[in-house]
Amino acid sequence: MLASMTQLGDPPAPPESAPLDGARLQHSILLLDHLVDHGPSTRSELAAATGLGRSAVTGVIARLLDAGVLTEEPDPADGRATPLALVAAHHVLLTTELAADEAIATVATLDGTEVARFTEPYGPDAAPALVLDLLAAVLTRAVASSERRGTPVADLTVLVDGAVAGSPAVVVEGARFGDEPLDVLAQLRARVAVLADLEQTLPQPIVLLPSAIASASAEASALGVTDLLYLEGDAAVAAAIVVDDRPMRGAHGLAASIAHLPIVPNGVRCACGQRGCLATVADPGHVLERAGLADLDAGAGRVAAVAELERRIDAADDRARWAWLDAALWIGRTLQVVVPAVDPTVIVVGGYWGRHLDDIDAAFRENRPTIAGGAISSIPLIVAAAAGPESALIGARSRARARLLAEPMRLAG
Repeated sequence: MLASMTQLGDPPAPPESAPLDGARLQHSILLLDHLVDHGPSTRSELAAATGLGRSAVTGVIARLLDAGVLTEEPDPADGRATPLALVAAHHVLLTTELAADEAIATVATLDGTEVARFTEPYGPDAAPALVLDLLAAVLTRAVASSERRGTPVADLTVLVDGAVAGSPAVVVEGARFGDEPLDVLAQLRARVAVLADLEQTLPQPIVLLPSAIASASAEASALGVTDLLYLEGDAAVAAAIVVDDRPMRGAHGLAASIAHLPIVPNGVRCACGQRGCLATVADPGHVLERAGLADLDAGAGRVAAVAELERRIDAADDRARWAWLDAALWIGRTLQVVVPAVDPTVIVVGGYWGRHLDDIDAAFRENRPTIAGGAISSIPLIVAAAAGPESALIGARSRARARLLAEPMRLAG
């Protein structure tokens, strides 16, 4: 009885299931990261893999065991060993994406391994309602797939182009949904009958995330940097800024909205109402039209049309080459405005823009400052995207995993 009493004035001991914070949370993330990637492990293996002291490992594991985040069972091959396992190890990540010409929903394990994919194609002129119908269809199939496998969903991320702002979160500036803000999650709830039940079981709310931010996260990881500016123009002009390993969202969620930076003096009127936006000279639909590929874009789809544009650029076709060079000029000039304000470690250029990087780089360098002995003119480095065409899905899964491991008590069984 006396042993359980605290000294007068001492704060009561926190319950063992209280949220972890500070060093214990960082230690927990290291341990859970290892378990996600390598499966059941002993305390000694965890200590060796993470570099943590035995006492630190023991203390955090005790908390996670008590909370039901971890479980341990004797190893039948070694009765003395009791490997620890993540109770939620069989949970999955659901990710949807509106790619250049198809709606995608994927099911992946916590370590990011994809186990199922569902797609529905659409054209560049598909009405927003149709795009939402197709997104709902692939999401419904992904949820059903996880149910058949008996794998509970730990996270649902919905990737969209444009920016995400407000509360509840809505999509703004999205090329797929027109100029007015759209509550995509509300639209999906109205179309996906099982979504209401699924939300009740999710450890965290559904995440509505710009695809550019997800891609930027994947690129930052691939390059090993914590600060970058990401941009691409396959489905639409899109960009993201990462600072100190975190995406810059801005006060209203509109940071990195370079598509609507009014860069062309006295330019044509943009759909947003401004004149001379970058989107009016570098949007893929505009470039394809100037290259004489609008019919192919409408008939065969955006991916096929962009591939043909690249083929013609490489073949020195005059119309395609000049259409692209004009876009590259304005992309470079946009970077001349944005880069001094952001000062990124590196500029990462994705999609077909990245495969024609020299033209953008030349336009950017053409008007760089010569102060500091010319050193500033050579920075920042501009590189082609390294994470590949699946970068948005890869980045979204990585971010989902990080969110889950940062709040480990939500993974309790």
